[in-house]
Amino acid sequence: MGNEKKSQASGADADPAAQERSPDQSSPSPSGEGSDGEGENSLETTLARAEATLTLLTAWLANIQKLFQLELDRTLAAGKRIIALQLMLLPLGAALVISLCGGVGLIAYYFSQSIYLAFLIFILMQIAILAGAVIYQKRLVPLLGFEETKRQVKEALNDVTEVFK
Repeated sequence: MGNEKKSQASGADADPAAQERSPDQSSPSPSGEGSDGEGENSLETTLARAEATLTLLTAWLANIQKLFQLELDRTLAAGKRIIALQLMLLPLGAALVISLCGGVGLIAYYFSQSIYLAFLIFILMQIAILAGAVIYQKRLVPLLGFEETKRQVKEALNDVTEVFK
């Protein structure tokens, strides 16, 4: 018998015409009979829509917050792995440069049969690589900072002060 009541209730909810014929007088009918006026019904509809919108917005914000948190966690984990790889690659890169310089020195020794000349070429290769890195670093230093942003902010401040003069 409990199942019959549930099926009747769900059938009445699904059929709008069945709601109009509802014997329950406490709920206002869609035609506006039994209510103080159409303004109250409109207010209830507006409040219901506002509540639904607020509920939807709250759920949306919660989902965005969860997504942001997941992406932040993923980014931090990837960043940690990148830093670990960079720390591992730093000594490997240094070893590669020394090996290349040693190889050039070995080739110089093979052709000149002089250990002094081979060592000199080995050192000169390292100095050349070091000088190239220093020159490249000097070219990168001017790119640091926010010079254009600072210039734009100063220009905007000057424009604002001119307006108030």
